[in-house]
Amino acid sequence: MKKGTYSLIIFLKDSREINIGKLGKFFFKRGYYVYNGSALGGFGRVKYHLKENKINRWHIDYFLEKASIVKIILAEVKENYEHEITYRLLKKDNAEIIVKGFGSSDCNRCLSHLIYFNESPKIEEVYQELCLNYKVLKTTDFKDMQTFKI
Repeated sequence: MKKGTYSLIIFLKDSREINIGKLGKFFFKRGYYVYNGSALGGFGRVKYHLKENKINRWHIDYFLEKASIVKIILAEVKENYEHEITYRLLKKDNAEIIVKGFGSSDCNRCLSHLIYFNESPKIEEVYQELCLNYKVLKTTDFKDMQTFKI
């Protein structure tokens, strides 16, 4: 199975309070969120994020109960780029951290792996800056989990 790094571009339709497991309840603004992760064990993790009715294991699972993935960016790499992608995204205008420690409780480099944007972020630019060969999947590419291939 292929492995690498990924970004989930997520849309939250309405501003609302969401319980993020042990982190607690937080107010999330309507808009776009980018969640950066690594899948060095395989892109099966991305498929897991797309599942419905799953057991909440990670912070992102709680958030995805109320929000929708609208796009996924995958880069097949042997090293972990999630931190560098997060760092570069935080430099963009309108980038904001809503919850410190979100998806990064085991990371000493990033304040959060979830970044808020009030409009759709141009995340592909970051992958290009890093010279990563990436693939963009839109909702039409992953609606039917039986045919979803990475």
